[in-house]
Amino acid sequence: MITFTFAGDESGDVSFSFAKGASRYFVVAVIATAAPEDLRQLLVVLRQKASLPAHYEFAFNSLSSAPLRRRVFDALAGADFQAWAVIVDKTTLPDSFKVMSGLEFYLYFVTELLRQIPSDKREGATLILDEYGSPARVRSELRRVMAIRDIPRHFKRIQIKRSKSEPLIQIADLVAGAILRRDSKSDVEAYDAIASKLQHILEFQG
Repeated sequence: MITFTFAGDESGDVSFSFAKGASRYFVVAVIATAAPEDLRQLLVVLRQKASLPAHYEFAFNSLSSAPLRRRVFDALAGADFQAWAVIVDKTTLPDSFKVMSGLEFYLYFVTELLRQIPSDKREGATLILDEYGSPARVRSELRRVMAIRDIPRHFKRIQIKRSKSEPLIQIADLVAGAILRRDSKSDVEAYDAIASKLQHILEFQG
């Protein structure tokens, strides 16, 4: 039986203050790989080839250099992983979402995404999420929301880590950022590079 390691991150923000610059779209992406060390090493090699600092964090929003962004997404195109994502246009959501806390909003869409992933892939797997507040609280709240929404856990371990210290989260960020840029900027270059990795993108309808 193949055991997967999943990692997730978001792009966009949870605010509804559009007049103050809040993003229209919010994306959560999760990647899955049976060879997590190979994916982690991929980013090590990318840093070396691009003469970047050893602790450089790959984040879509910081890839302002188009040549570096192409190099990164060309490497991801040849990497061994699958991905799932959910994207929501916040302007279409009912008021019930507007009264959620930031963590509640985030976990609603994390769990909405997790239920899209086949249960056999989640069985015995590890799930790693980016920090969104206290790790203990995020883990506890995630389990509570999954129980309330009747989403079987399946995962053997749930870990909350800083994206700077976990390359797999950085790759999830890159995937989420490519999807957000596709819809918010009508720029599909990065998205097209990793489109074949995406098993499903849920376009959430409030």
